[in-house]
Amino acid sequence: MKFKALFATAAIAAAVCATHAWADNEPEPTGTQILNLNGQAIPHAYQQYTADFVATDASTNLSFAFREDPAFLFLDDVSLTDTTTSSGELVTNGGFEDGVVGASAPNGWTYLNVFGAAFGGVVENNAFIANGAHSGDNYYYDGAVQAYDAITQSIATTAGDHYHLSFWLNDNSSETVFRHISDNGQGGTGGNGINLVVYAGGVPVRTPTPEPAAWALMMLGFGGLGAALRRKASLATA
Repeated sequence: MKFKALFATAAIAAAVCATHAWADNEPEPTGTQILNLNGQAIPHAYQQYTADFVATDASTNLSFAFREDPAFLFLDDVSLTDTTTSSGELVTNGGFEDGVVGASAPNGWTYLNVFGAAFGGVVENNAFIANGAHSGDNYYYDGAVQAYDAITQSIATTAGDHYHLSFWLNDNSSETVFRHISDNGQGGTGGNGINLVVYAGGVPVRTPTPEPAAWALMMLGFGGLGAALRRKASLATA
């Protein structure tokens, strides 16, 4: 997977560096959070998470923002219901079974990466990692490094109604605690920032941060790209 993405990743890196500095320990995006796993234990087998919110508008963007410096997060079986009206399923393609495998944006979702992350998420299936899905064949597989990327879906809601979200999450790193930023002083895939944040409201946006020395970071980013690819590829194979 990572070797197939080598040239695409390099092209994305060049585009990112042309507009702003290479991502360097970016915090989570800004938006209306309904769940932030920062500080919780990291699951190394699929675990179900839930969250509830009250809609404030006729349309709500349900968004998942990912960061995983050393390895990868697996997301599957996203479900949302209106508990006020006992509605049926509101999420389109919550199990990612409609693909497209290899695409950053699953069918029914929009991909967001204005945050400058390398190794952004894609739809994967069990042919890539055996039993990678919680159910079915597909799942969302994300290894965003030093920043967050996200997927979002606009859902018709009723202001004042109560909504219940559930999803399943797995991680294949050796880390034990979610951290919204890296705190080990290492850059690239050497960082220990791993987190997932869920939003319900408007589309999350990049949190402004002080601009670092752009040229130095750019050179370090390109210099470490090959090593990062090898490290991520070996983790995925394992």
